[in-house]
Amino acid sequence: MLLAGPAQADLGRDLTRVQAAFADQPRSERLRFRFMERGEVTPIVLPPWALGSAGGECTTLILLAPVSTQLVIHVHPWQGLQHTFASAAGAFQLTRCGKERVSLLQVLVEMRSPRAMVHPFVAVGPAPPAPLQSTLPERDTGPEAPPGEPGLLPDREPLGERVRRFEEASKNAGATATETAILPTRGYVRLALEPGCHRLLATGEDDAPPYTLLLSENDDDDKVERLETTPRGDVQHELCTARARRLLVSLDTSPREAERRLSVAHFPLPRGLPARFGPEVAELLVGALGRSTAPRRLGTLVATTLGAQGRTLLPRALLPRTCYLAAAAVLHGTSQGVSLGVRAGAASAEATSTDPALGPHLGFCTGRSGQVELDVEARGLGLSWLFFLFQMGPARPEGS
Repeated sequence: MLLAGPAQADLGRDLTRVQAAFADQPRSERLRFRFMERGEVTPIVLPPWALGSAGGECTTLILLAPVSTQLVIHVHPWQGLQHTFASAAGAFQLTRCGKERVSLLQVLVEMRSPRAMVHPFVAVGPAPPAPLQSTLPERDTGPEAPPGEPGLLPDREPLGERVRRFEEASKNAGATATETAILPTRGYVRLALEPGCHRLLATGEDDAPPYTLLLSENDDDDKVERLETTPRGDVQHELCTARARRLLVSLDTSPREAERRLSVAHFPLPRGLPARFGPEVAELLVGALGRSTAPRRLGTLVATTLGAQGRTLLPRALLPRTCYLAAAAVLHGTSQGVSLGVRAGAASAEATSTDPALGPHLGFCTGRSGQVELDVEARGLGLSWLFFLFQMGPARPEGS
């Protein structure tokens, strides 16, 4: 114990080693550090000299944080290049050269750990530098293990048993009714769908020819939705409608006859669903709330906000010790992802969706003050979204 060396701050030592490793670069600099909390997304703005050609053709960005920190880094999309990255052992390094350096004009760092200090470091040189693992070998997580052997697939149940299990699982999940019909090789099955969410299962004999399931509203409808099967020849799909509609279900397959069945489970829409925005917005909201897994009853709608792409802050003063449900639905544009974040006192939460038809939602409860910080981050082209906030009920007393 008497021979033990003095304690050192590992992060500070790593920063010093990175600076020393890039000392021979024409120019390098530590940028202002950031203290970030879970769910926070912070832009990293590079200095103008970092994207100029005076110091060299390659720009390198390094992020350092404590080893246990998990970061997700988003850079501006560039054709043919990866634009979303994950840190490894709290460290990240990215080099872009030539015209590709333009993508570093937009760098967003997303914190996935509870909280940590993040130190950015930028350098410019004539060529890509050595990997960060050569400077900080203790942060090298090693090669990824290959995927394990999953083994043989279990034997499939008979067709009738598959349909029975689907109906049983749907009823246990809250379905009000189920129906099953023979799915013909030629022709179609006509479904009259009432307002609600509807789960579809198409399945057939094991030796049946492959097929594609087609969904349309009319015989001459140009908008036909094509659903491909799983490797075992099944199709599972769910759709929600806020108005009565007709649906035609047919097959694109070989003419050889085979037994196939179509089962449909019907779920009610959440009670309290706001109707003043029209049926299309109501359907998008149900998708954001989880479709058939959405809450059976929604509370009072206390706030709605219309926004566009980028990050929008929505701080609010809400009722203290009350629980809320927030959701965001994409109205227009091409979405690459929409995130919801909330911070209520010391608690924080985040939900992200990359499927435009299934926007994010999250629940939270306020503390004694009722002050919360809400934000919506939308990534994509020409996006517009609608944010909903429902008051669901009082929070549970502390300690219960």
